[in-house]
Amino acid sequence: MSSDLVPSTSTLSNHYEPQESTQSLLSGRGSGMYSSSRYLQMDDSGVYLTSLAVTVLISAIAIIGILLFTLVITLAILLASCQSKPDVVVKQGTRPEMGVDVCRSFVLNFELNNIQGNNVFPSMCEEYVFQYMTSGQYENDVNGAIKAADSCLISAVVNGDGLDTVIMDVDETALSNFPYFSTFQRRSMMHNVSAWNHWVEEAKSPPLIPTLKLYHKLQNHGLALIFLSGRQENQRNSTVKNLLHAGYSGWTMLIMRTKDEMQMNVQAYKSKQRLQLESMGLRIKGVIGDQWSDIRGPAVGNYTFKLPNPLYNIL
Repeated sequence: MSSDLVPSTSTLSNHYEPQESTQSLLSGRGSGMYSSSRYLQMDDSGVYLTSLAVTVLISAIAIIGILLFTLVITLAILLASCQSKPDVVVKQGTRPEMGVDVCRSFVLNFELNNIQGNNVFPSMCEEYVFQYMTSGQYENDVNGAIKAADSCLISAVVNGDGLDTVIMDVDETALSNFPYFSTFQRRSMMHNVSAWNHWVEEAKSPPLIPTLKLYHKLQNHGLALIFLSGRQENQRNSTVKNLLHAGYSGWTMLIMRTKDEMQMNVQAYKSKQRLQLESMGLRIKGVIGDQWSDIRGPAVGNYTFKLPNPLYNIL
């Protein structure tokens, strides 16, 4: 046989090398896709993800789904709960549907506008008033008013002739009657004339400490102190005893209502007395009281100061 017809070993080897290389390459791709490879081909674009990344992605999608489902269920429960509540709820003086505290608003109006009458105060707010008096807020408010009086009156010019004066009310200004009022279960029971007169005669009202401190400070500043009270004249002895026992002394005058003046309202009576004091040559530097009727009208001097009193109002 001619040597031209039988290919040499080197020729055969050269002829089949491309096929073996192709098979080798395919074998390599196959093992990369389906065996214990670290890669996963997603499509023909050549995007690959590690098996760990796929696991994390699937877990994240599952967690988000669970959270969304839980949120939907929670919102549904809350909505059902809200719809089951009554439209109007009144508890401890509040009305949520109005967005206001009824008692707080009433007390503010009670103070600012001097609402009259023993029975106008809502019964639902009686507890609120006593909590205000005992929680420390009342003392804070008294302190605020007295500090304002201190700042203004201590800076007043005093001539030294004994005619520069400050006028003070007695009840709920110099003295506190809260021990008396706190014995009544309902506010409407407080205004018992017989019980009140008995309390006055006992002369046990404690001082309002901020007022007592200011009283002595004003005395040291050279101001004459005058008590102008709405109490009746026949209670003078017990009132003097109570004031002295509470720590007040050295006042210039204690003015109390005569029998005829008991027929006048408090504002008219106190205005009359202040005018008489001015006619005597006294110079009124300021007036301090817990009622608007204490500080309204003529001859109120340079400054007026109102202390809080949610228990009662007097014209």
